[in-house]
Amino acid sequence: MQLVREIATVASVAMPVGERWNVRRCRYAPQGGGKGRVCIATGVHGDEVLGQLIVYGVVSRLIAEPEHLLGTIDVYPMLNPLGLDVGERMVPSVTRLDMNRAFPGSPDGTALEGICHSVFCDMLDADLVLDIHTSTNFKSELYEARVSARQADVMLREARALCPELLWVLPDRSDFDASLTGALAAAGTKALILEADERRRRPQEIADAVVSGIFCKLREMGLFSGETRKPPEGDIPCIRSPKDVLRVGCERPGIYVPEDHIGTWVKEGEVLGVVIDALQGEALQTVLAPAAGLVFSQRSYSTVYPGTLIARLCRKEQP
Repeated sequence: MQLVREIATVASVAMPVGERWNVRRCRYAPQGGGKGRVCIATGVHGDEVLGQLIVYGVVSRLIAEPEHLLGTIDVYPMLNPLGLDVGERMVPSVTRLDMNRAFPGSPDGTALEGICHSVFCDMLDADLVLDIHTSTNFKSELYEARVSARQADVMLREARALCPELLWVLPDRSDFDASLTGALAAAGTKALILEADERRRRPQEIADAVVSGIFCKLREMGLFSGETRKPPEGDIPCIRSPKDVLRVGCERPGIYVPEDHIGTWVKEGEVLGVVIDALQGEALQTVLAPAAGLVFSQRSYSTVYPGTLIARLCRKEQP
C-alpha cells in the first residue's frame, strides 16, 4: 500500500527582518485517507526537544510499514521554532511569552495569538490530540499521561493504551485552560499531555517507550494494524486530585545531591537527597520523604534555595 505524505503550513506570521514564524504539519495517510485522525504535537516550549525524537520514531515506522496505516496521522514537530532556534522555553520576545498559556488564541490578536488560533483550529476535528512535553531543567519525570479533569472519565480509560507509568488528572483552571490540551478539551476535542524525560536516561530509551505506547494506542483506535505491545494489565498509579500529590521542598540553600528514587516507592522518612555546603564541608539538610508514596518527579544535581522543589510523590501505599 502506498503511503500518502502531505506537508502544509498551518500557521504563518511575518517577523522582523523579512523572517516568518511558520508552523508546519506533515500528514501521513493511506490512499483514500482511511478512518480516524490523530494529531501529535511537540515543541510548544522551545527547549523541549525530545518530542523531535519521538515524532521521528513514529514517522520512521509509518514509512517502514505503510501497509499497516489505516487512518490519518498528523505530526507537528515544532510549534515554537523561534524558541528552538535560541534554546529558549518561551517565545523569544521582550516579555518572554509562554505559548502554552495563549490557546485557543485569536485571529485578530497578537502574532502569538494568531499562531495559536490557527494551530487550535487545525486540530479541532481530530479524534485524539497528543501534546508531547519534556520536563524542565534539573527535574526528572516518569513517562506520564496527563488529562483534563473535564475529560477524566473518558480519557483515563483511553490513556491506558499509551502505556504510561503514571496517570494524572489536571484540575481545570485558568492557566491549564489556556494550554493547548486544556483549550482543546474545553472545545470537546479529546486531548492529553504526554510528559517524558530524557535527562536521566538515554534519550532513545524514553523516546522508544513513548513511541511504543503511541502505536499501541493507534492500534486500539483501529488506525494501525501492525504488531504493538499490550496495554498494561494491572493498575497504573493515578493522581486524581491535588491531595494525591505530596510536594517536597528544600529548606536550606546549597548544592542538592539526590538519591535516585524516580519511579520507586519510598517509605516515610526515607532519604531523598542531601543539601551540601562544599566550602565548609557540611551537609546542611538531609531531605526525607514526609510520607510513603511513589516518586514520580525528582530534582537532579543542582543549586537549590529555600523553597526549591525537590520531589513530588504520588501519595499512596505501594500496591
